[in-house]
Amino acid sequence: MNIAEFHQNIDQIWDSIEEQLENQDIDADCERQGAVFTITFENRTQIVINKQEPLLELWLASKLGGFHFSYKNGDWLNYEGKRFWDCLAQACAAHGEEVSFA
Repeated sequence: MNIAEFHQNIDQIWDSIEEQLENQDIDADCERQGAVFTITFENRTQIVINKQEPLLELWLASKLGGFHFSYKNGDWLNYEGKRFWDCLAQACAAHGEEVSFA
């Protein structure tokens, strides 16, 4: 994956997150600032997702800790083989919102 594809892929992920939160009536605000995407929940807790361009990685930080994901075999996986979308759903639950990401 080159840099342009990396940014396009991450932008699609961020669009999908916003759309899925909205479609499930989750009370959260999404904000993009450069390489950082923040989800702020009603209780003011946050999940931060950011692009790590030099490493071509996607990072997720929440109450559950920090996770790094690399694009492998068509999916974003951490070093344990866990999918980004599954970790994001678990993070949302830890912040008080049950969300299902497709």
